[in-house]
Amino acid sequence: MSQSPQDASVTEDGMTAAQAVDRIEAAAHPRPHDRRLHARGAVYDARFVPTGQIAEWTTAACLTAESAAVIRFSNGSGNFAADDRARGVRGMAVKFLDGDGSSDDAKAVMDLVAANFRVFPSHNPEGFIDLVEALGMAGTEGGFADRAKGKLAAAGKFATVLAQHPESRGALKSFAGQQAPAGFATTRYDGLHAFVLVDESGVRRPFRYRLVPQLGEVEIDPAYAETLAPDFLIGDLDSRLTTGPVTFTVVYQLAEPNDPTHDPSQAWPEHRPLIPAGHLHVTARSPREDHWQQQVFDPTRLAPGVEASDDKMLAFRRHAYSVSAERRLAP
Repeated sequence: MSQSPQDASVTEDGMTAAQAVDRIEAAAHPRPHDRRLHARGAVYDARFVPTGQIAEWTTAACLTAESAAVIRFSNGSGNFAADDRARGVRGMAVKFLDGDGSSDDAKAVMDLVAANFRVFPSHNPEGFIDLVEALGMAGTEGGFADRAKGKLAAAGKFATVLAQHPESRGALKSFAGQQAPAGFATTRYDGLHAFVLVDESGVRRPFRYRLVPQLGEVEIDPAYAETLAPDFLIGDLDSRLTTGPVTFTVVYQLAEPNDPTHDPSQAWPEHRPLIPAGHLHVTARSPREDHWQQQVFDPTRLAPGVEASDDKMLAFRRHAYSVSAERRLAP
């Protein structure tokens, strides 16, 4: 069952959403009007074309009929000047819109929020915030002016994270084994959390989603990276779109009875059914980008026919996003 907003706004250790954002700000040093994480990004128009393969399992119209969408691709750092050539989080956030999405009055029907990791770094907010702080000490999220001091502090913080949050080992191992993505268009993004499809009879089917690039997954060659600008990712995608749309397949991974829906740090086995729900065709930079940059891409914004799972981390994100938006949109 999903938690109520009241229950989800405070962690088991008593940390509020405002306190969580305070700690992210101290670690990442975002500019006042930037997102606290994923500070630099660009927004694109897109079209979702369903395959029809999940129509019997959900009443969500945005997943069973063609619809307009906007997509924000981003570097996951809270530092607007973060280097795209360095390893780290990259994001793809999607808003399904009502109507043709051609005006600022277009209403968001459902959001997908995904990143280039296969599992979430922790099963609770405390573990995630601890990891953001460790990355900050290492210089990834703002960091120490004295790099040697920062690396020493980060090593101690990472050791503490692993001792207190052993579930983070999988995400950190994945991070260590990755090179930086070669482009937004050649990166797979995972939604990380479990959700639930609900059909007309009320039958519920847990699932996770991933956004798979039609162009395949490509990591950047470190030698070639040195020839690129530190903020090359947006320009690379803009350039690709001059020759035609960039396409991602929205893939649903269906759970089996014993697969955990409450813990985003645990991957489900890859032999679980993978169902292509539809294709997102990214067409061009959005002419309403300024408007959409102000909006919150919220993974708990769900259409009727899709529900949140019992994942406490997912429930908490909604409140943290709300605090972040209130601060960055303040006069």
